Amino acid sequence: MTQSTIGSFIRSLRLEKGLTQLALAEKLHVTDKAVSKWERDLSYPDIRILPQLADILGVTVSDLLRESDGESSNALLKQNMNYSDLRAPLHIILGCADLLETYKDNPVKFKRYLDAIRVSGEYLLSAVNRMHGEDDKSSGALEELLEVNEGRRNSTEPAYDFKGCRILIAEDIKVNQEIAREILKTTNAELEFAENGQICVDMVKEKPGGYYDLILMDIMMPQLNGIEAARQIRSLPDKERASVPIIAMTANAEEQDRVAAFDAGMNAFVEKPFNADILLQQMKEFIAREP
Repeated sequence: MTQSTIGSFIRSLRLEKGLTQLALAEKLHVTDKAVSKWERDLSYPDIRILPQLADILGVTVSDLLRESDGESSNALLKQNMNYSDLRAPLHIILGCADLLETYKDNPVKFKRYLDAIRVSGEYLLSAVNRMHGEDDKSSGALEELLEVNEGRRNSTEPAYDFKGCRILIAEDIKVNQEIAREILKTTNAELEFAENGQICVDMVKEKPGGYYDLILMDIMMPQLNGIEAARQIRSLPDKERASVPIIAMTANAEEQDRVAAFDAGMNAFVEKPFNADILLQQMKEFIAREP
């Protein structure tokens, strides 16, 4: 069976609903000529109206993209990538940042706007990944992600207790050091920081074997990058020092970066910006002490 294009899929769904092109256009506040062009694959719907279009046609946004061929769905995303995929989450982030200051004494609203910033940031990151041609399963209408996050807000989050563990964080950017500190401060772990890869290697050499339970290693650092720092640690003559678990931290999420990290002897790979649950779960897998 020949795979449909997004245009033919929209047309078939419209006809199933008994809608004319004009009727669909009026519901979406676009012209009937726009709908006609979609159905002939001469142009594609603005990604901002996909949730409404999907709702009218009785499907999901994922259905619209999944049932279209790769060429048309990629064109759909790329056509709108510089607008709704980037501008919408940025507006949410900036707007919520202002609201955080206003509601800093209101824990409920503060948490709500903070969650919206985090979800919008994750969506923005997924949009950037798609622009680079990466398969990102977290992509989709931004509004849907915000609604999912609303449902999670009252859920019980897993607790992580790393009391008695000493973690070395190799990170040259101060704000990222602060983010890592804030994420980890509730775990009761002891934290030490290295401002570049060379300092990290020197700190491991200076301490006895087993002193550090885990290293969080940024990839892009001055003097000595994280890849080379990991290689040098793995080549230390003392086996206990050389075998300390290392989790790579980087905004470079392409496959070659992952391969390079693992080839250097790193144990896991966590993307920036940090997702607290993902980072803590990865750490838990490599820290021997049970909470």
